[in-house]
Amino acid sequence: MTSRPGKKISEMLSTVRARLREVPVRLKDPRRRWRIILPSVAILAVIGGSVYYYEAVYLPSRQSAGPTLQTAVARRGSIVLSASGTGTLQAANQVDLGFKSSGRLTKLNVKVGDPVRESQVLAELDNSSQQIQLVQAKQTLAGQTSVSAIAAAQQAITSSTKALQSAQQHLAYLISPPVYYLENEIVKDERAVKDAQAAAEAAPSDPILQADLKKAQDALAHAKDRLVGAEASYTATYLPNNFTYVTVNQSAHRSYRRYLPPSDVDILQARSAVTVAEGALTDAKNLYAALTGGNLPADASGSGLTALGQARLGVQTAEDNLKDTQLIAPFSGTVVSLSAQEGDTVGSGSIMTVADLSTLYLQTFVDESDYAKFKVGNTADAVFDALPDQTFTAKVVQVDPALDTSSGSAVVSGLVRLDPTSADLLIGMGASVTVISAQTQNAVLIPLAALHKYAAEKYAVFVIRNGKLIPQFVEVGLRDLVSAEVKSGLQVGDVVSTGLLATK
Repeated sequence: MTSRPGKKISEMLSTVRARLREVPVRLKDPRRRWRIILPSVAILAVIGGSVYYYEAVYLPSRQSAGPTLQTAVARRGSIVLSASGTGTLQAANQVDLGFKSSGRLTKLNVKVGDPVRESQVLAELDNSSQQIQLVQAKQTLAGQTSVSAIAAAQQAITSSTKALQSAQQHLAYLISPPVYYLENEIVKDERAVKDAQAAAEAAPSDPILQADLKKAQDALAHAKDRLVGAEASYTATYLPNNFTYVTVNQSAHRSYRRYLPPSDVDILQARSAVTVAEGALTDAKNLYAALTGGNLPADASGSGLTALGQARLGVQTAEDNLKDTQLIAPFSGTVVSLSAQEGDTVGSGSIMTVADLSTLYLQTFVDESDYAKFKVGNTADAVFDALPDQTFTAKVVQVDPALDTSSGSAVVSGLVRLDPTSADLLIGMGASVTVISAQTQNAVLIPLAALHKYAAEKYAVFVIRNGKLIPQFVEVGLRDLVSAEVKSGLQVGDVVSTGLLATK
């Protein structure tokens, strides 16, 4: 149906056409005819243009707006998921070196920038007194380990053996040889029982070990029984036969028998003499073993062994004191700083810094929200402030287990190792670090708005084919804030719906 303004315009056009048809009848004069025709044609043109504008422009613009379908085309592209942070360049290993004591610097063998190798002597203090102490300590040790010292140790073994035998014979005389023998047997049997009991307890189901324990216990009991009999014989027979003395009185031509058994003190002293002699023999054997490279028990002791140990310790101390006058490189690296020169008197503080520049790291900090992207093994790109046109590749090798709050805010910190490079980098340089957690190249991409989730990590899209929306299941890979990777279900060039857009 034509609207009212359109109807009026149509009526006006009809009137103009009718009047034009009347012109040939009413106007026979040609000049009067054109004076009427030309204005009428102009009016007709204006009205026709108005009608066209009304029907082609005005009416469509006044119609109520409807929804417009938005679409996108699947394309090839890349997605990179990353975390940005800042880093400071540091060496794999860096150490400040200084002497343990003060002194005059007599030798300086390196300068800043020099490469050094592990155990290289970098600098030395005046060490004349330390060298004298080392010579004296070596002389003392040489006296303790000389041929004559070894011979003296052998002689000590011989003397101690004889002294022990004499002490044992005297004790056996005082308490009788049978009693002395059985006392020693009981000591050995008690040790055997203890060892057998430990073995049996370790393997209670082993019949052989149980039998060995029973045998050792029987032997001990038998020895104790025999000792009781020997002690009775000692009192009844041995003492009267061996400690009764005859005294002859010449003037009276008479003799007297006197019974003088050994006292408890006499026996105790004899036992102590045996113990001392055993200890002396053990010490002599330990010293000889130490001098000749023999095996020493863990609890070895003795005055000779102590003196030998002190002499050896003296040499070690003197060597350490001499070494303390030298500055030794702990590892191979490069001298990066030096604060002294030959002739200076230096204290115990650092005078140089050595760093291993073969492997470089960036102490890196990223925002806490990017923690999931800052993982060991992730690759990274670094751009140094001083070299903005170069990008260095790297890898995350350490993520600290606690947040760093030294800057006043909580951030994630860690180490990013630079790949080997020939660039001339300086320790302490600052850099921007981009840690790449995941990326895909030359992938099929569509806008996130085209995805429709219908289950956990399950998605579909609407593909436009032949003017119709057709649902299509897709496998989705990486996603950023704008696009999603489609691993399967779509091809490059497919048109997908991204929703309806309401228009006026």
